[in-house]
Amino acid sequence: MAEDIRTLQKKEAIERLKILHEKYELLENVITEFEKEDTLYYSEYKNKVFSAVLYWVSNREDLTELVKKVEEEKGILVYHAILTPTIFGAFFSMLYVSQNQEEWENDKIELKDSLPLAYCTNLSDSKMAEFGGIQIAGAMGGIRQIS
Repeated sequence: MAEDIRTLQKKEAIERLKILHEKYELLENVITEFEKEDTLYYSEYKNKVFSAVLYWVSNREDLTELVKKVEEEKGILVYHAILTPTIFGAFFSMLYVSQNQEEWENDKIELKDSLPLAYCTNLSDSKMAEFGGIQIAGAMGGIRQIS
């Protein structure tokens, strides 16, 4: 019997979290908690010293609702997110696994090259939201967006 797409997306998400751990030193518990308890983390840029502080998405009701809405509407599975303040508002970039399995290998190559796909939204203006590539780096056991 074929596995449903959500199960396949989760397996793929775990593979991508392992890449984040191996290449960018994402804390291992982020993978473990996602795999065993469906706990989703986000990395938040506070300042140059605290550039990727890890938090549970569930700590914030607005982010929990946003992730749920985007996953349902877009058919994606978010496996990590990055919250970055800008002069235009706070951007919440959700790293995700799509339903397009034929793209997954290429997505992992881009992730290894620090250029993952993300669904980015401005928390101050929901009209400012789109799919696209971002550039990332590891920091403090989390992930920060550098462009």
